[in-house]
Amino acid sequence: MIVSFVQTKGGTGKSTLALNTAFSQQINSKFRSIALVELDPQGSLKNWWIQREEEGLASGKVSFHHISSTQKEVFQNSIKTIAAHNELIIMDIPGESTGKLHTRFACASSDLVIIPMRTSTNDELAFADNLYPIIREITNIAPKKRKTFYVLPSFIHPQSNTGNVIGYFTDILPSHVECMEVVYPHRSVYENFNRDGMNLKEYALSVEQNKRFSYQASRAVADIEEISKNITFLLETNNGGPKKKKKTR
Repeated sequence: MIVSFVQTKGGTGKSTLALNTAFSQQINSKFRSIALVELDPQGSLKNWWIQREEEGLASGKVSFHHISSTQKEVFQNSIKTIAAHNELIIMDIPGESTGKLHTRFACASSDLVIIPMRTSTNDELAFADNLYPIIREITNIAPKKRKTFYVLPSFIHPQSNTGNVIGYFTDILPSHVECMEVVYPHRSVYENFNRDGMNLKEYALSVEQNKRFSYQASRAVADIEEISKNITFLLETNNGGPKKKKKTR
């Protein structure tokens, strides 16, 4: 199975969401092997992973793969190879203003495409002009893909009414795209948790003696677990969920 975080503009939280859902308790309880894949040639996640290795942080079920090629056949074949050895792939797709080769590939090949989007005119226009035409093209060719695309309301004020935010997106989104039943709140901890290659859970443990930092980190971990829970629910609903091991006699 493949889950992709997609948005044609940068700075929407895709990388933060991808790496932390890959390490979430929810995802790790459902899948035996998880590949975190970065298609961004700039390699921000690659640099973060190198820091993890230098710090000796354990990665458990999660493996990392950086595919820097912009040649379609190269990254398609790479994903096929990774998929052969992993039960779940979580892909971080770069923001693309032109061509949108990686975006098209992710939208066509993923079982679930998550689109982080703020309640802003700029984000809505970027979606309408750049991403939605690709979604519409794909779903017209393959109608079964209509249950693939979900907006995740992002950078939401922590005290906002979640139901109202979800209702807002439900009203404005086209029929090809739905809204997740969770939001991705704005928290300052998301801007500094990944120092020394840490994920959110590791960062939370590192600051547990600081009451203020620990509170913020624990709230962020809870955010990611809720998002991951919704992801696994959508995968199970739309695709039957992770395959169970066959019992051997």
